Amino acid sequence: MTTGQMILGILLFAAVTALLYVWGLRKSMTQAADLERVLLSKCAARVLAYLKHHPTITQKEIARQIQTVKAGQFWSRRQVQVQDAPTFAKKLTRYMLEQQLLEPAGSACYKRKP
Repeated sequence: MTTGQMILGILLFAAVTALLYVWGLRKSMTQAADLERVLLSKCAARVLAYLKHHPTITQKEIARQIQTVKAGQFWSRRQVQVQDAPTFAKKLTRYMLEQQLLEPAGSACYKRKP
């Protein structure tokens, strides 16, 4: 092995190491937002499952359905859980209305969008 090949190998190793470090740093910086997005989608799935068997749902029922939901990413030990169900239910309702999963059905009731 020549000196040029050794230097090239060291430089390639350093470049790959720096790339992996930046990728991991970026993942850790966006992890909170990703966990919140995963939690919102899991809670939305639970509400939609409830709406398969019931015609409408209220804010109180949404809070009751999501109070034990946890979410995590497969590559991380960090998990999030719904702490304040009534407050998170309002945020979830806004999310589901924006995603067009729900539509209003009277005062403080929502139904599944067809």
